[in-house]
Amino acid sequence: MFTKKIVLTVTAASVVSFVSGCASVKEEKKSEASQPVKVEVPQGPITFKVASNRTKESFARVNKVIRTKYPNVTLEQMSSYKNNEKTLQDMISAGDLPDIIDEATTNTPILLDLDFPIDLDPIIKKLNLNISNLDQQTIEGIRSYNGKLFMLPTNLTPPLVLFYNKDIFDRFGVPYPAVGNTWDDNIQLAKKLSRTDAGVNYMGMSTGTIINRMATQLSLSYVDPKSGRAAIVSNDGWKKMFEKWKEVYDIPGNYPSGAKFSNGVNDFLKTKNLAMFPHFLLLAQDKLFEDAVKSGLNWGATTYPAFKEAPGVGPSGISGGFMITKMNKYPEFALQVMMTLLSDEGQIEMAKDGMVPSVNKPELRSHIYEDSAIVNQIPKDVLAAIYKMKEAKPYSRSRYDTASLNTVTKYMNEYIGGKMDLNSALRKADEEINKLIEADKK
Repeated sequence: MFTKKIVLTVTAASVVSFVSGCASVKEEKKSEASQPVKVEVPQGPITFKVASNRTKESFARVNKVIRTKYPNVTLEQMSSYKNNEKTLQDMISAGDLPDIIDEATTNTPILLDLDFPIDLDPIIKKLNLNISNLDQQTIEGIRSYNGKLFMLPTNLTPPLVLFYNKDIFDRFGVPYPAVGNTWDDNIQLAKKLSRTDAGVNYMGMSTGTIINRMATQLSLSYVDPKSGRAAIVSNDGWKKMFEKWKEVYDIPGNYPSGAKFSNGVNDFLKTKNLAMFPHFLLLAQDKLFEDAVKSGLNWGATTYPAFKEAPGVGPSGISGGFMITKMNKYPEFALQVMMTLLSDEGQIEMAKDGMVPSVNKPELRSHIYEDSAIVNQIPKDVLAAIYKMKEAKPYSRSRYDTASLNTVTKYMNEYIGGKMDLNSALRKADEEINKLIEADKK
């Protein structure tokens, strides 16, 4: 059953007490109506506990940006944090609660259900902050959950690409996937690559490790915002997506017994028997990728597969950002601190870490991965094409999205595994999501 809202009454103890005699956090009067209200910077050391799944290196980069402007502020990454119900409930029980949450927008439903984030609109209005330079489509997507601005985006959907193993293509004399290829184009390549050779089962292409990437590419909602009911059967886009996955995994040899679509990272980097793997470009920064290259992976990357009806359009709505929680003792100051990530300097650092800037300044995008020796092995014209892919239109979101994703994934597995026909899989997913919604209303 979907978790009911929990009112959090535990006070976060993450803000270190100010040294004796330091200034308290307070507003200065506006000198002009158009100027933002400044919040006085406390002089004592302050630590904000941050729930974040970033790598240590990425989190250190964020901390560096913050401390450059606020040397007395430290962001402490919570080792206990994971975005799942059990972990979050355990954190609540232990009183180990975050002051700030750093997450992807697609991972927010459970955080909203547990009533973690505050609505930032009142503070933004009170402090007269201007957020008009942020990507408004992303802002719209955030508001679509519950009508509130509970998060400010620091980045848009990170670049997604199609990684490929050059050695497999060379082995069978198949041309590499080209810039602008569609899913259909790559399926034809996969048919030539999916085979057993010298005792090795080579798989032509994976659809990715999670279904929400193609779902966002088609702007598919799990719940109809008008009826409040599941939208799996009523939206033909879901049928189209299920059929495309089935087409990929019906390629002889591409989905051998025991295979799982979620094993893409392992198949591409460790076993090295997967020819094409769509994934976030940030995978190239992972140690697993580095180790794979050292052990012989001869790789390339090109644009993420598009649908022929929407050339150049990739996934959307997988942006990232920060939330200020209801446990934070100094929400106004915390918001001001985190706004540092939306300055030009902050956005450049985020871009160097592979994030697409959420601030609407095209020149900031030139810094994406500029320090990455691995990513910059990709030809410049190909990288430019990767960065130029458009995000699909926003889809309507709901607090049931996380649970619905799990439900749809379950029936997708049943369908591509041949255990259930298409109509039954769609109907079962629809029914299960509706039961979830009905149980939550009781």
